[in-house]
Amino acid sequence: MDSRILHYEFVTGESVNITVSAEIAEVIYDSRRMEHASNERSRYHTAFSLDSEDYEGTNLVSEKTPDDLMEELEDREHLLDCLAHLSENQRQRILMLAQGMSITEIARVQHADRTTVRESIQAARKKFKKFF
Repeated sequence: MDSRILHYEFVTGESVNITVSAEIAEVIYDSRRMEHASNERSRYHTAFSLDSEDYEGTNLVSEKTPDDLMEELEDREHLLDCLAHLSENQRQRILMLAQGMSITEIARVQHADRTTVRESIQAARKKFKKFF
């Protein structure tokens, strides 16, 4: 009777050699070939969808709908239009204020009087209220 040695390697790194008859070895080899062929067919001929996969995090998917994105775009355009109606000094001062600078810091950076900066920002806010 003819026998063959089959080699198995486990995930843990352990490997085992098993002696089996030639007939059983052929059945195991055929089974391995069929499994490999099935995996290859599945790999190359199956249409996959991102919905069918499990991904960690939400990096691939946006929670925003196209309507949300369109609304954000319209809001941004409206804000830019409002900024265009301000004088250059008012625009700079409002943007500095939005970045977290205080009125005193803005006055220091622009070498202007604190009262002038405060009044300029108040006037810019009034113009904004007209648009909103």
